[in-house]
Amino acid sequence: TMQDLSNDKLKDAGEQVSLNLRLLEDNGRLHHETAAGAYKHIRTTLSLAEAVKGAFFVMESVPDTYSAKKTVFKEMDALAPGDTILASSSSGLLMSEIQTAVTRPERCVLVHPFLPVHLLPLAEVVGGDQTAPETVDIACRLMEKIGKTPVRLKKEVSGYIVNRLQAAILREAVDLVANGVASAEEVDRAFCTGMGMRDPFIGPLLRAYLAGDGIENFVAHYSESYRLRWESMATWNTISSSVRETLVNSVNEMPIVRENSLKKIKNWRDKVLMEILKLDRTCC
Repeated sequence: TMQDLSNDKLKDAGEQVSLNLRLLEDNGRLHHETAAGAYKHIRTTLSLAEAVKGAFFVMESVPDTYSAKKTVFKEMDALAPGDTILASSSSGLLMSEIQTAVTRPERCVLVHPFLPVHLLPLAEVVGGDQTAPETVDIACRLMEKIGKTPVRLKKEVSGYIVNRLQAAILREAVDLVANGVASAEEVDRAFCTGMGMRDPFIGPLLRAYLAGDGIENFVAHYSESYRLRWESMATWNTISSSVRETLVNSVNEMPIVRENSLKKIKNWRDKVLMEILKLDRTCC
């Protein structure tokens, strides 16, 4: 059951689900009967009470602020059955803070799927200070059951794993553009034709292992080189108005952005991801 604040939003959401299912079907990821059956099972409502009634697992996707998350968690806690798991899809907030708004914090868990959710398998899972271990266990098992790859964090940290890595790369990319080292087009081209081609199947730590012919050798031989890089890299945590203007102008001048609609670019991204998903990425 999907719940939102207006019928227009629910209609848009239903249409997007239909498009996503069609993409999966067209690329052999789902049989027609499975896709059609999945869509028929979707119900919509404007009532949160109706949405959570009798539910085993509820996930919210409201704006990523503590005020919004706490408000909806307080409402879900009051309306859902006592044993219902309450999950947040936040991309960076801490469950320990969100669960202060509820009376049964042990059933609250963070489950962060990665965009585009219908294609990427990752789901980061972590509890808060008051989350019961079995709640995290159940959330991980559920993600596996629906075809996701759950990665369980050992402790909370803002941004979790991937968004912290993404934030570090994004800050450096923005800084390179802001300081005139390269244009947005050049930064993205360098990324896509270099580490971007390798990263779909090799993470940063395995890359270091391979680059040094062993992680011990990498640390021994590249520490000084990386120290010099890290010393010269950006450390700011707020995008200034001048940087914002430079960034916006440079990104909007990228040919792919200038010549195509946002919808067309997203469709292209999804088609490329479908091809990557077809690859056998298991080692050896």
